Amino acid sequence: MTEELTGRRIVVPETRELGQLLRMLEERGADTVPCPMIAIRDAPDPVPINAWLRRFAKGMCHDFVLMTGEGLRRLLGFARRLDLEPAFRAALAETRKITRGPKPVRALRENRIGRRRARRRTHD
Repeated sequence: MTEELTGRRIVVPETRELGQLLRMLEERGADTVPCPMIAIRDAPDPVPINAWLRRFAKGMCHDFVLMTGEGLRRLLGFARRLDLEPAFRAALAETRKITRGPKPVRALRENRIGRRRARRRTHD
């Protein structure tokens, strides 16, 4: 172990390999401080979200594109506050879901939302 960073405090922004980077710096003697770079918050104006949720809960959508698990959790929170959660969940269970990556899939499973999956397409 080298000590070239002894006595230095290094603030490290969140990254995918945060744990590994922290370990490497600490092995060199640094005092590390993990630092979140963003805060996830609800949209400041709920009006368009509430309007969309009401339309969706009526079964007016054929496809649902989900890019993040956090997005689903936020929508469920809005639906809950509008007393639309059961209707939103029912409509979502019947809607084709198109997801990107494992996190939205995990959020759907964690929230026990029915599976109606789009076929996978290959890209050229």
